[in-house]
Amino acid sequence: YRNICTLGKGNFGKVLLAEDLTTGEQVAIKVVDKRLFKNGDQKQHAQREQSICEEFATELKHKNIVQIYDVISDEECIYVVMEYVQGGELFDRIKQDQKLTEPLARRWFREIVEAVSYIHENGIVHRDLKPENVLIDKKQRVRVCDFGFGKRIRERQEVLSTYCGSPFYAAPEMVTATPYRGPPVDMWSCGVILYAMLTGTLPFQGDDMPQLFRKISHGLYNTPRFISPDAAHLINRLLCKNAKDRITAAACLDHPWL
Repeated sequence: YRNICTLGKGNFGKVLLAEDLTTGEQVAIKVVDKRLFKNGDQKQHAQREQSICEEFATELKHKNIVQIYDVISDEECIYVVMEYVQGGELFDRIKQDQKLTEPLARRWFREIVEAVSYIHENGIVHRDLKPENVLIDKKQRVRVCDFGFGKRIRERQEVLSTYCGSPFYAAPEMVTATPYRGPPVDMWSCGVILYAMLTGTLPFQGDDMPQLFRKISHGLYNTPRFISPDAAHLINRLLCKNAKDRITAAACLDHPWL
């Protein structure tokens, strides 16, 4: 691969735009620098991401998940070679339009949930779903990306205890440091994404983290009147305080609004 430029930087590395020298195709390469890890947790997250990406490079594939071509690891770095999605982030699109129309939000949200349903069926949880990790491709299709906090679960009931992802998209069980199951946490994040798509704002906001976490843990938010009853009902089923009662990805796809 020939490096063209840097597309973005994160805590543990960067994403490069590169050219595949055998095909001439442009690819994105996520470079995770192992030397920047400060503790075992960070190392473990990187190893989990590597193994999930290896699965996507060899056997898993979904039209709404960024395609992984190759995963290479050496002493210093992990390199994840993936398709270059040119349309930008869902986050930028929401910001630019202030909010999305319901028909567009419905189409894109359905594609997000189809991707989430696929990973859950294959025993993987994402744990960092947010509009910044949803890309829009040239054909205006959604592509979920970034398994930096992803984890393989042995069965749906497996209990997890690592608190990760973005605070604004975190479920009540995450912010109250309660052992949690993975799939319902992803579905809560989907509820926050849907709310953001339809309103241009976030359902839970606070002046500081304790206040934000209090609001999330109580699960109280306001639904603007301009949201249709079906969409409001789906948000309500997703932003459900009790994880046991929260709608699953499969049931979400059968919801009247979708």
